[in-house]
Amino acid sequence: MAASWDPIWETVFTTQAWGKYPGEDLIRFVARNFYKVPNRSEIELLEIGFGTGANLWFMAREGFTVHGVEGSPSALKMALDRLNVEVPDWRGELRQGDMLSLDYPNNRFDAVIDNEAIYANSFEHSQAMYKEAHRVLKPGGLMFSRMFTDKTTGYATGQQVGPHAFMVDTGPMAGKGYTRFTTRKCLTTLFSPFNLLELQLISRENRLGEKVSEWIAIGQKATAE
Repeated sequence: MAASWDPIWETVFTTQAWGKYPGEDLIRFVARNFYKVPNRSEIELLEIGFGTGANLWFMAREGFTVHGVEGSPSALKMALDRLNVEVPDWRGELRQGDMLSLDYPNNRFDAVIDNEAIYANSFEHSQAMYKEAHRVLKPGGLMFSRMFTDKTTGYATGQQVGPHAFMVDTGPMAGKGYTRFTTRKCLTTLFSPFNLLELQLISRENRLGEKVSEWIAIGQKATAE
């Protein structure tokens, strides 16, 4: 199977500053579902496409066992360096890899997190990635996925490269390679392996008037299949 990771992200990660802290929605997801577990180290959380590792840093600091798959070697190094310095007793493993083929056994993780990573792939590859995430989740495990909607500035600009996908030349995703925007109908298809528990639509504008519109979808793997 062809690799999904776009090498442009190696350039992006090494030339741009990235936030050091997770978003409020991810914090809320983790807290609501896992903070009351008596032994947090027994909870295994996987982030796919973790970038420079802000979410992993937070989850490791809170005592969870963290795993991650990232295509960029520079981002992987940044994430590991921060964990090793700031959370020296962290548990888990980070590795370079591809979201199309997760090198983990079936039914391994309590939650899988996609914080705007899967969107940077074709619809067909994205379907395969959600199926892989579903495969490695434990029965009853949770999927957290954040993705850009078609109301985000940049939609339908630049070169169209697939259904709802563009090499955009306007807005916050300009210069960041393949960008697939997710309509409500597409989300239903992509999330079909899961029971959709919660769906949020959030939006904001930056000082340039550019709009960022995002879905935050939370799904669950069936407890018995």
